[in-house]
Amino acid sequence: MERIKELLQLSIEEARKLETEEKDLWLWIRIAIDKRAAGRGEEIFSAEPIIIPIERKYLLRDSLEQFRTTTDLDLRRDIRIHFLDEVSQDAGGLIREWFSILIEKLFDPALHLFVKTNTKEMAYTIDSSCKKYHKDYLDYYYFCGQVIAKALYEKITIKAYLNKLILKTILGINLVIDDIKYCDTEVYNSLQFILNNPLADMTSIGTFVSYKKDSESGIENFIELKENGRNIEIVDGNKHEFASLLLNKVFIAPIEEEVNSLVKGFATLLSKSLISVLDEDELELFICGDEGIDIKDWQENTVYEKPYHKDHPVIKRFWEMVEKMPTNDCENFLQFCTGSRRVPAEGFKGLRAANNRLSKFQIKERRLSDGKGFPMAHTCFNTIELPHYETTEAMAEAVHSILNTPECFKFAIE
Repeated sequence: MERIKELLQLSIEEARKLETEEKDLWLWIRIAIDKRAAGRGEEIFSAEPIIIPIERKYLLRDSLEQFRTTTDLDLRRDIRIHFLDEVSQDAGGLIREWFSILIEKLFDPALHLFVKTNTKEMAYTIDSSCKKYHKDYLDYYYFCGQVIAKALYEKITIKAYLNKLILKTILGINLVIDDIKYCDTEVYNSLQFILNNPLADMTSIGTFVSYKKDSESGIENFIELKENGRNIEIVDGNKHEFASLLLNKVFIAPIEEEVNSLVKGFATLLSKSLISVLDEDELELFICGDEGIDIKDWQENTVYEKPYHKDHPVIKRFWEMVEKMPTNDCENFLQFCTGSRRVPAEGFKGLRAANNRLSKFQIKERRLSDGKGFPMAHTCFNTIELPHYETTEAMAEAVHSILNTPECFKFAIE
């Protein structure tokens, strides 16, 4: 409590100097204050949560329309998802599922909003062909910014792997030539060669032009970086100008309108001044959670309900099974148990229940006569009920059936 009081007294400038974990706490405190301040006089946060009716088949369309008719102030309220024609009630688990599915759809290349960067990193940038597919493309990016900010606002991690140029723009950090490495590794490496080597004794390196591959057709489009650029040779005296123009003409200007719309949507919930305590790596961490799953951290932050305990044979089989899972299966299993494929920025100790209170992962007994049924998950409380499996293989087979059969997945989540 004393530390919270100390953090409350810090200015934004002072908060920027904090370690990442304390920045997370500082931001969470400020968001809580923002919620109370937004509702002052209107008692908005003592009211019932906003219910958002969604037809699962049209999840993206319905979600976009609901956000269009929801005020910025109301977005600060708790929301609950109601999937039409389904009996499940959202106590916090459905909204996590909704975020997960929605982000997957928004970042699906087939939607032509985002494309993977030409790097080894799992990161996405704006699909410059979006205008051909969506008349209201700016509305989509504004909505995407709102969704990402709402997830961060509610401390729900999502797989919105925006590349660092977009993250830096959200934070108001100036872009520099070195940021090209986040967009295109080949272009960046070629540019580094030009910048870091004398060109006087070399044959023609090139002119003030660039070629950018169309994300849809694969055709390389000719871009002249300045007037008469095709006739201007790159030499030592102008190579830094070339690099600056390359950044702006190829990687910033073509998607500037779309990025600005996303940033505006994000700012409806989280102002640039508030979020500016973070750097781009921290913002990515807070949005997406930890990269990969630390099984040891998972174990250390798990609690058990009797008769289970950490040395119980069934629990030992459970962790043996989890340790052997491929990465994708492990992420899917985590989603089955908690509603999210990603771990919070602070690790498993940061798992929260539907009421946003800290709630460690819990394993309870599921009593079945033969011990051969499926586990049952309660995503709202990060809890799994585990039958008494006699072998690790039997447990793994049941979990595999759940993860690979949609009907079983839905049935085994309560």
